[in-house]
Amino acid sequence: MTRVRFGRRAFGIVVLSLLAAGQLSAVSPSYILFYGNQLAAPVVLRLTAQANSEFLWSYSRPFTVVDGVRTRSIPGGLDGRPYLKYAVFWGRWAAAPTGPEGASQHGRFYLPTPTQPAAVVVTAADMEAPPPAEHPAASPIPTSLSGFWGGWMLTAADIALARTLGVPGLQADFDIRLR
Repeated sequence: MTRVRFGRRAFGIVVLSLLAAGQLSAVSPSYILFYGNQLAAPVVLRLTAQANSEFLWSYSRPFTVVDGVRTRSIPGGLDGRPYLKYAVFWGRWAAAPTGPEGASQHGRFYLPTPTQPAAVVVTAADMEAPPPAEHPAASPIPTSLSGFWGGWMLTAADIALARTLGVPGLQADFDIRLR
């Protein structure tokens, strides 16, 4: 009898693990589309499970601690800086997106300058797709900095990942000064 109980428990654990793994893989972006006046044409990046793109949409970064309270923040000094718009497409998509309108998360990638590091700002993402949808519903595209949820400066490691992913506007020989 104990073997039967052990077998049922083991089977249950395996089933729960598989279900959890399916849920985890569903909570990742499939595509990131870069677009805007800085680009001649949109650039679509297909993301895989191995592609580390969290520096573009992470929810752990845009916080500062003020008087012991964790508060969302957007870096200062972004007004007037050149940026690329980007759209994050969460869930499974049958085809690559051709425009940003269908994305459930939006951002701006502020290009590095000789005196300022690269930075990003993002909207909150809706990562939950109601059944039977494959992906979440579209979110509106902000028209000003006040429409974004949070933002952060990028590190040298973030820039290296951005180059690896193929983020446009980052020449390998560009002198980047990071804070």
